[in-house]
Amino acid sequence: MLVFFLIFSILTSFSFGQNFLSSDPFYLLYEEKNNIDLDSSFFQAMFRPQLKNIDNTWHLIMRNELFYNDGAPNLENMSNRFIGNGFGVYNGINLSYSGKFISFSFEPFYYKNQNRFVDNLNREDIFSYLNDVQKRKKTPYTSFGFRESQFYFTYEGISLGISNANMWWGPGLHTSLSMTNNTVGFPYLIIGTLSEKRHNNIGYNMRYIFTQIDQTKNSSYYTAFVARASIYKNPIITIGLNRNILSPFELHGFKISKLDAANIFSVESEILENSYQTLIGYFILDFPASRLKVFIELGTTDKWNNINDFINYPDHGIGSIIGIRQYGPFSNSNLVIGLEYARLVQSSLWDKRPSPNWYGNSLFVFSSFEGQRWAAHSGADSDDLYIYIGYQNNRWSFMPSLNYERHGVLFSRPPEVKIEVKLDFRYRWNDYILNILFEREWLEHAGFIQDKWRKGNVIWFGVERDLSELLLKD
Repeated sequence: MLVFFLIFSILTSFSFGQNFLSSDPFYLLYEEKNNIDLDSSFFQAMFRPQLKNIDNTWHLIMRNELFYNDGAPNLENMSNRFIGNGFGVYNGINLSYSGKFISFSFEPFYYKNQNRFVDNLNREDIFSYLNDVQKRKKTPYTSFGFRESQFYFTYEGISLGISNANMWWGPGLHTSLSMTNNTVGFPYLIIGTLSEKRHNNIGYNMRYIFTQIDQTKNSSYYTAFVARASIYKNPIITIGLNRNILSPFELHGFKISKLDAANIFSVESEILENSYQTLIGYFILDFPASRLKVFIELGTTDKWNNINDFINYPDHGIGSIIGIRQYGPFSNSNLVIGLEYARLVQSSLWDKRPSPNWYGNSLFVFSSFEGQRWAAHSGADSDDLYIYIGYQNNRWSFMPSLNYERHGVLFSRPPEVKIEVKLDFRYRWNDYILNILFEREWLEHAGFIQDKWRKGNVIWFGVERDLSELLLKD
């Protein structure tokens, strides 16, 4: 049966005026292309949400969505929208303001999905937090509250704030080793820069994040520091660093204070030894003249004991993402092509030097929140290839893509193989934006069972309108 998925949505690739660039990765193509067209430079937005304007501006955007899905839960990087089997509806309104000292946004929403029953593939725990698992059991499933809510006080370019807005860390469009909008945004405290700061030809951005995630077995603390610097030469060179630590609320029967957890970067302690950590570096080359971006994201979940250990097992605990984005290929300024490949497979010598899986610590529910991972959606012992080629101008865009993803690459013979084909069309008509999306998914060796298949389809249509003018009337 062909699935029908209808969405009346306001947040599409032709975003109307907005104060914040959200974590939604599809906005990235529009923002980067727009910046290249305006001043022949690349927009550095690897840490989002990012403040776009500081001009005492209000924005009001409404959204209404309706969809249908005939397969297992589907679609990655969807934030609060759990795309379960059957029809669903989403309604929300986003209000935002940005000024010299105060910036904020919030979005009250209501979401309901039929969430009809789908077969459980009975995977092992480490593979049970993939996006196609029906973690939300209620039928129908209902969710409401405030999302994309953030409030910041800024002085001399440094901001202090609280937020539950989804975050995205990294240069990729499809995935990230440490943080995406693949699940519901959790509340956190943030200190740092909300947008790029410049000193001569050097731009920089840094943030410290701290929270306690109640939905883990140990109500774990999450502490992170992200930073990057760009040298605006030809090419533009960007380097970045990201350290994430999940630490327990309780250790050996004693509770760990928030202060100790927040200060965990500065001390070597038993708390640190019992935590789950990732350390990630970024290297990006932007070529403004040719409108090309090349990047690598390289991280580790463990450390080498000494130099000999590094020489013998160089890929121990290593995860990586490599990618390119090319705007204006074939002498057409409206075309864009890209490729990303994420590899989170166990180390090649895992049988001689055991290495931890990415997102493999059960104490912290495998780095998940509300049933889905906040980092790479492909999960542990996986790889993920994403290819896209599309057209976008100020009136319309069409973005076909192909996704080839494997789960349990070394864990199982055979591994699961997922293939997705997606067609995304968006059109601007007067004050509205119309949207149509179709996705076809095939899962081979489902549940790691030889030749077992599972298939699904998704299609959606949408409409958007910016109501900010209502706030300007006398």
